[in-house]
Amino acid sequence: MSRPRCQTVAVSRPAQLGQADYLRHIEHLAREIVNAAHGEGWVTYGDDPEDVTPLQRSVNEMARQIRHYHFDSDGCLDPELPIMKLAGVVVLQPQAVPLGIDETYDGICARLGVEARPEGWAIWNTWAKDGHSISIILVDSKATEGILMNWTRGIEVYPVTPLPAQVALTRQGWVAPMILSPLSARKLGATRPVYWAPGADPDASREGTPSRDDQESGTHPAQG
Repeated sequence: MSRPRCQTVAVSRPAQLGQADYLRHIEHLAREIVNAAHGEGWVTYGDDPEDVTPLQRSVNEMARQIRHYHFDSDGCLDPELPIMKLAGVVVLQPQAVPLGIDETYDGICARLGVEARPEGWAIWNTWAKDGHSISIILVDSKATEGILMNWTRGIEVYPVTPLPAQVALTRQGWVAPMILSPLSARKLGATRPVYWAPGADPDASREGTPSRDDQESGTHPAQG
């Protein structure tokens, strides 16, 4: 006699996490709430309006208190500037060639067409307006360091489009291996969504590194 299937309704269960991971997970959920409110157009970082609801007041306070790691070119002081979505970044330094690259630092710089300078280079892998992949070699790596500071803390941020003076060279194609952006990691299935809907297909997002269309149609996290 076959055993009857369990008829319990599928529900989301709390993630089984250690204390440190639990706190990071709750912070991620808080960012999802703030991003959703930002997407609906009502979150505010200033004084609450008179007609604010208790829920909106709580979310606004959450938005004010949640941590931000600011860096040059994060767009928070100039929100009208266009944000550049990234597939990933590469940091080149004489003493730290990215894993997976067998060339020397001097050899990589020669291949890229830039000087093998001691302070190194930062590279943003992104898309041109026509959708083709390009790599932007930046004069200064401070913005990239700020991006990575956020990404390693689970904060999805992207820089504003750089000025010509900030760009050393722009090349066709991507420089790899790269550190993937959070969206690229999700598209490759390296992480699952912060919250998991019952019945969701775990392989639905595993379609490779995102295209420009994926970046433009996805949710843009609130920055600033």
